[in-house]
Formats: sequence, structure tokens, C-alpha cells
Amino acid sequence: MGIYNCHPQADCINTPGSYNCTCKPGYIGDGLECSPCIENEYPFNETSCLPCPDNSISRNGSMSITDCKCPSFNHYLNNQTLTCLPCEYGYKVDEILNVCQSNFL
Repeated sequence: MGIYNCHPQADCINTPGSYNCTCKPGYIGDGLECSPCIENEYPFNETSCLPCPDNSISRNGSMSITDCKCPSFNHYLNNQTLTCLPCEYGYKVDEILNVCQSNFL
């Protein structure tokens, strides 16, 4: 355990006469217990892990849905439809920004 009874992966916030524990980004729980999401899941509202959208994957301990990536060549995760879509001809996926960009830039 960390400061007071907070989990080592939690932040302890002092309040008048007490304290609050909040899990750090990428972890879920009540602050007394914190755990990372497993492979192919991402944390949601600091309280639960949700599966990555269909046909996308993530590693253990992902921080948000942006860590869910499309494994198919030159595909990106569309944030509106939450589906993996291919880039148009002449474009390639920017893995960091998760968008298609022109090959000619």
C-alpha cells in the first residue's frame, strides 16, 4: 500500500481531516485497489474496462480507446463509427494520430 491506504498506482488527495484515493490514468478501481485493463480492453470512467471495438486490439495497460489499434495493414479506427476502415489509395495510416495522411506530404 502507498500513502495512507491508497494503492501504489493511485494518487492520494488530502481533504480536511481525511483523504481520497484515485487510481492513476490507465488503471481502474476505487483507489484502494487499482488494476490495469487487460489486453484488448481500455479503461472507461476509471471504474471499468471495455473491450476494444471489433477488429481492433490493444496491449495490457492501455490508457484510453485511442490505444485500440487496427491490426490490418493501412487501416485506422474511425472514432465516429468505432470500426476499422482502410485508408484510401495514396494515403497511409499515421499510427500516432490514428488518421490517414497523404503519402505525398
